[in-house]
Amino acid sequence: MLLEERKTSNLSLVKLIPKMGIASEDDVIRTVGDVYRIPVVDPTTEDVDPQVFKYIPVEIARKYKIFPLRRRGRTLVVAMSDPTDYTIVDNLKFITGYEIEPVLSTETSIMRAIDQYYGAEDKLKEILESLKEAEGNLEVMEEEETSPETAAALVEEAPVVKLVNGIIIEAVKRRASDIHIEPYERFVRVRFRIDGVLHEVMPIPPRYRDAVVSRIKIMSRLDIAERRLPQDGHIKMKLQDGRVIDLRVSTLPTLFGEKVVMRILDKSNLKFDLAKLGMEQQALKLFLEAIQRPYGIILVTGPTGSGKTTTLYSAISRLNKPEVNIMTAEDPVEYDFPGVNQVQIREDIGLTFAVALRAFLRQDPDIILVGEIRDQETAEIAIRAALTGHLVLSTLHTNDAPSTVSRLIDMGIPPYLVAASLNLIVAQRLVKRICPKCKTPYHPTKEDLLKLNLSEKEVKGVTLYYGKGCGACNNTGYSGREGLYEVMKITPEIRELILKNAPTHVLKEKAIEQGMVTLREAGIKKLFAGKTTIQEVLRATVED
Repeated sequence: MLLEERKTSNLSLVKLIPKMGIASEDDVIRTVGDVYRIPVVDPTTEDVDPQVFKYIPVEIARKYKIFPLRRRGRTLVVAMSDPTDYTIVDNLKFITGYEIEPVLSTETSIMRAIDQYYGAEDKLKEILESLKEAEGNLEVMEEEETSPETAAALVEEAPVVKLVNGIIIEAVKRRASDIHIEPYERFVRVRFRIDGVLHEVMPIPPRYRDAVVSRIKIMSRLDIAERRLPQDGHIKMKLQDGRVIDLRVSTLPTLFGEKVVMRILDKSNLKFDLAKLGMEQQALKLFLEAIQRPYGIILVTGPTGSGKTTTLYSAISRLNKPEVNIMTAEDPVEYDFPGVNQVQIREDIGLTFAVALRAFLRQDPDIILVGEIRDQETAEIAIRAALTGHLVLSTLHTNDAPSTVSRLIDMGIPPYLVAASLNLIVAQRLVKRICPKCKTPYHPTKEDLLKLNLSEKEVKGVTLYYGKGCGACNNTGYSGREGLYEVMKITPEIRELILKNAPTHVLKEKAIEQGMVTLREAGIKKLFAGKTTIQEVLRATVED
């Protein structure tokens, strides 16, 4: 049967046996290696000399499914899956002008190595080509002068300068919030965080690793010689279209070099408009009423990356008027607001949130924004400020709005102070928005509805959607994000319950009774409005 299949398929036994499921690819390669006494290797973990790529172009490597590893004098060491195919060996001798020493590897490993190494070279060429027309469309602003030696080195490494610029431009184009440059033993990976999810963009050839990191350090005014400790810096860049891009840079020493993460702060994309945050009308009404009050505390809660800073900045943007003194303590200051006094927290020199807050109270403030309440001391000063005629806005890490009360009490704040100072609590999450270009209607299964405790009757007449995936959304089906908000107003009845130190579930029941929409309910409303999917609602919220 095997021989008959070989005649009809015209495949060698090395390729045919795994295809027919008789033995695995690894087992066949090991057997062939023993028979022919040829070493078996995995090219993705071998020491590869990038110089050999110039002898065997990527088209040839893919066509013959071979991968060059290194050169020894007049001999090229080449990984291949079938050493019995002498035609390939003869052709490689003719193409390269070198003798060929075959080593064995599975076809899967060879193709993975081609993508890993040749793919990096191809992507690099593609970026450099695309930047030819865009020469000068990116400039570093406010960069300190570098030494002549450094400047000369940068001229010599012009491709690296273009590569770094190309990565940043591509990230801005794709609306990425972060750029990750991660070194590993055999390659350097570049990933973009888009709509909260990391996407692998390209590998960088290992030989460019240190040069790329050094270039980024020069741009962000960091110490190039220091590779043992983490460093933080900042880059301000201007695009040709006039947009100003701020990048917050963080370096971290890892096993194979320094990892770099750049947070992109694109001021042209800022939309600090409360009406566009995605709050339901009733929730927005309560929030606007709370920020217009002259004193008290408004807390925004949720995990890291849930959009708390955007909500607070939107409130500050609305409150920012010439007759009002607004002071903020942030770690870090992500965006600068003209007319707002912003302080960068620096715990390494003793400038903590508590220290900044005490100083604020001597600066005649009207409104105070505290980036985060992390400890009892900060909480006590914030509450004292709220009780002495100041409006205080801050964030806290809790799962929902009612549990925020318990968190403050657990910090050591007496219930009577919590009840007297709190005005409003907002819990929030972000869900991915369905891409409008590939938005497709569908009918959910009973299992899908059961996950959200929905009945067929509740979804009758409602059209649900999902994103099929297209070029506009990188085939993810999503584009942008939408906020879910749980807004709990501290009413007289809830104040009474706080004074009695009522448990969280009692506070939640009373808040729902008084009209609070929970995060899960807010998610279902977005689902019914065709803005997100069942999977996103389940990911971002828990059952009430």
